[in-house]
Amino acid sequence: MEPFEVYRLYLALKLHFTKKDYDITKTKGAVRASKKTFMKRKDLISLRKIARDYTRKEAIDFLVANFVSGDRWGGLFDLEAKERYTEWKSSRHNFSYNFEQDLAKIDYEMEKEELQSPFEAEEGRHPLVFRLYFGKMISLETLVVLDKFYDYVTIENDDIFLQDISMLIKKYRPFVQISDRIRIAGERHYK
Repeated sequence: MEPFEVYRLYLALKLHFTKKDYDITKTKGAVRASKKTFMKRKDLISLRKIARDYTRKEAIDFLVANFVSGDRWGGLFDLEAKERYTEWKSSRHNFSYNFEQDLAKIDYEMEKEELQSPFEAEEGRHPLVFRLYFGKMISLETLVVLDKFYDYVTIENDDIFLQDISMLIKKYRPFVQISDRIRIAGERHYK
């Protein structure tokens, strides 16, 4: 990969994860970028290192992993970016199992709180799935997969606390793939 190509990927993904009106799946990653601007960047070394060390798909995954973790620079200036990417890959590798475990946690909490749906807010509380995510009991990927099945997330939310996570879920959707095992587990729940 060429460093300029990594730069263009970076710009497209940054726009995708930070702007409501930019969708990388619709624009196919189209961004305006000039070689002159690219050569002036302070992160040129980081971009060159990504281009040298990763394939195109790995570079995309590296940037996505860092953007979804909350790093607004996609890992370009963060010493922990490579570790974050490694953890993200490991989590993705075990996702079918983790998803089933997350569903079990949701089911348990629903039964405990006597809820009919994990997606509806009750008594001035956030929906159960968000509370479990904020409590680090279920993963962001689980929220994304459940949104793919049940389309429960709305970006236009009155709750400021949920606006950012809702946008992240919607923006992360194209990057989370559903295996047959996940499809079977997810479709049997919460109809």
